Parts: sequence; structure tokens; C-alpha cells
Amino acid sequence: METYLIAALCWGIGGVINGVTGFGLALIAMPLFSQYVDLGYAVPAGTLIGLSMNLQMGWTYRRSTDWQRLRPLLIGALPGAIIGATVLSHMPEAGIKMIMGIFLLGYALWSLFFPKVRARAVSPRWGYLAGLCSTAIGTAFGMGGPPTIVYTTLAGWSQEAVKAGIASFFLCAGMVMVVVQLAYGLHSLTSLSYVAVCAPAVALGCRGGILLSRRLAERSYRTMIFLLLVMMALVILYRAVFQL
Repeated sequence: METYLIAALCWGIGGVINGVTGFGLALIAMPLFSQYVDLGYAVPAGTLIGLSMNLQMGWTYRRSTDWQRLRPLLIGALPGAIIGATVLSHMPEAGIKMIMGIFLLGYALWSLFFPKVRARAVSPRWGYLAGLCSTAIGTAFGMGGPPTIVYTTLAGWSQEAVKAGIASFFLCAGMVMVVVQLAYGLHSLTSLSYVAVCAPAVALGCRGGILLSRRLAERSYRTMIFLLLVMMALVILYRAVFQL
């Protein structure tokens, strides 16, 4: 029972952060969640929890979604999910945590030092790689947002297009990831029980974060979040080293 309460707290915190900043649910929740729950349960549960939020977000932005623009990302999603499920099935947990920590640290540092990268109208062909990387990382580690966020930033999409695109992409990619994880036998009654407990916590946390965002300066708060991610990445790397 105690583990379920901790899990709900981890995802509730992620929901608050997502409500305030518009991103960060899995980036915050997964590093915390994976310290208390085996990755074999944490990652599949995290995929379903994220899908529950993306269902709501995708519906909200359904009229603003440019499916033609999203096509490269979506084409890259299926092979990425297969790669991620293979990694989760065969790589030792310490190795997965090591890669998770390095990835998290790299993204947090990139966001701290390059908060406003100038749009360069990069080729849509980079979308195939972004979609592949997002679903591979999401399926294996439960936090695949950064590659897609980086791609849409560099491609120069408008703010509304970014919100609609990311929500719709991760709705579709989340379904692909769940199907692939099921095919690899990664879901279980235990992972589903975590979903049942944590999904309501995310919804409540997100609502609270939206209310809190009206009282906070967004720029300083995002900086604090990325510094927190740096610290969490270092903790994950430290623990992974001693598991090897």
C-alpha cells in the first residue's frame, strides 16, 4: 500500500509540473517513480498514464492538428516503439537507468543553456528521426517527449501548432507504444494497478498546476524545473553505477 501511495505522489507531482509549464509529466514522474518501482512495471504503467492525459490533450487540440506536418513523426513511431520494447526486454535495469540518467541530464542542460533556440526551418525529414527517437525512448524509459519538442522548436512551428502537434503525436504514439509493449508481454496486472492509482493523481495534480501557474513567473519556474531534472539525473546515474 505504501508503494502505491508513493507512486501516486510521484505522478501527482508530475501532473502539477505539467499543469504549470505545459510539459514535464513523465520527465518529472518517471525518475521518481522508477526509484521505488521496478522498471519492468514502471515503464508500461507510465506509458498508459501518459496516454490517459494525451487522450484529453489530443481531443482538446483536435481542430488545430496539421496531420500532414505530423506524418514524418508518425511514420517513425512504429520502428521506434519496437526498438524501445526490445531494449526494455533485454537490457539489465542498471544499464537502462544509466542511459535514462544520461538522456535526462543532456536534455536538462540543453534546456537550461539554450532556452530559446532560433527556428531554422529544419527539413521535415528530421521528423522521421524525431518520431523514432521519441517512441524508442518513451517505450524503453517512459519519457520520450524531448526529441519531438526539440524538433518542433527547430522547425519553427507556431505555439498553437506545437501544442496541437505534440498532443496529437503522443496520443497516436502512445497507442503504438502500448500495442508494442503488449506484444512483448510487458504489461501485467501489477502495472495496470499502478495506472488505476496514478491516473487520477495526475488529473488532480494537473488541475492544481493550472491554478498555480497563474501565480508564478513561468521563466523562473522552468529554470527551477530543469535544475531539479539535473539533480535527479545525477542521483539516477549514481545509483545505476552501484548496480552495475
